[in-house]
Amino acid sequence: MEGGAMRGMFTCGVIDVFMENGITFDGAVGISAGAVFGCNYKSKQIGRPLRYNKTYCKDKRYGSIVSLLKSGDLYDAKFCYEDLPDELDVFDTKTFKEDPMEFYVGATDVKTGKCLFHKCEDGGKEDTQWMRASASMPVVSRIVKIGNNELLDGGIADSIPLKFMEEKGYDRNVVILTQPKGYKKSKNKLLPLMRIALKDYPLMVDALEKRHVMYNHEVADIEKKEARGAIFVIRPPQALNIGRTSKDPEELQRVYDIGRSTALRQLDALKAFLNGEENRQIKEDKDMDQIVRRHFRFYGTVQGVGFRFQAMMAAESLGLTGWVKNENDGSVTMEIQGSEEEIQSAIDLIANSRFIRIERTESELIPLVEHESSFGAEYW
Repeated sequence: MEGGAMRGMFTCGVIDVFMENGITFDGAVGISAGAVFGCNYKSKQIGRPLRYNKTYCKDKRYGSIVSLLKSGDLYDAKFCYEDLPDELDVFDTKTFKEDPMEFYVGATDVKTGKCLFHKCEDGGKEDTQWMRASASMPVVSRIVKIGNNELLDGGIADSIPLKFMEEKGYDRNVVILTQPKGYKKSKNKLLPLMRIALKDYPLMVDALEKRHVMYNHEVADIEKKEARGAIFVIRPPQALNIGRTSKDPEELQRVYDIGRSTALRQLDALKAFLNGEENRQIKEDKDMDQIVRRHFRFYGTVQGVGFRFQAMMAAESLGLTGWVKNENDGSVTMEIQGSEEEIQSAIDLIANSRFIRIERTESELIPLVEHESSFGAEYW
């Protein structure tokens, strides 16, 4: 379940239709709004997030500058994660704990810029803190400290964690998006402010600078797998056009209703997919999925600017193998193995650094290296 602040009302409509029709899963993962709203799937509370959002959307403790100035959070943490679930619209922790579905939330570690995932066991205080962390937007939220972890919005490092679920062994995945088909994320216009606010966390800043590249890569991967019938995707038919902190109950209802109608239209196809009755044969796409190995040589401002580190981070995030090293003439060479699409995504991630300037690139296909399991840096 993707995030997107109040676009998450779309997800609420979808999962309510799932619950009403007895559709269950072995596991689920939510990011940001997908976590704080999606947890109601495991607690089986149909309509709860729509209800409390409509009831409290105009409350000054709920998404306002007043809250930000008084508490340090745009969404007051005590109100949202104590008063609301404990007293005002009670979260059913008993049902949450007893339901067998595994439920994960992802949050970004500000020290590493990577997404950490937490398995929610009982819907109690620790789980709630992870949900809060997953939905804590930079600049307008305080860093959430849980144990040795310092966390913010999970969508920064992993907006749509399909890969996470696949690595957990789930092989029939349903992806709920909050953007329509064809949407491309652009670089965040608030990056200069974020760089200042998070100046003590350079890897977090780096993750923020590359978020749009990561997001667009994840969407491309989803569309490829969707076309093969390997996953089932539910997305809005058009842009939802709702503010991230909308205070209009009618707008919240409108987006929720779009989620419901979209899920209802796809309900029969979804049931067929979950029962293994795909209308499309799942097949390998030889052009897109073929593994290749490329040798690169990069010229420009590529040494002394963290190129090798960025290459290792990019390769690790995409599951690619190979190596990178500096050359005596000031260039950088790299061998990298994966699909052409994944390799290009890695190059995009590297080139997106504000310090690296690639002026010229040489590239050639070379033989695959069998049994290679990692990507590393070579130092002379």
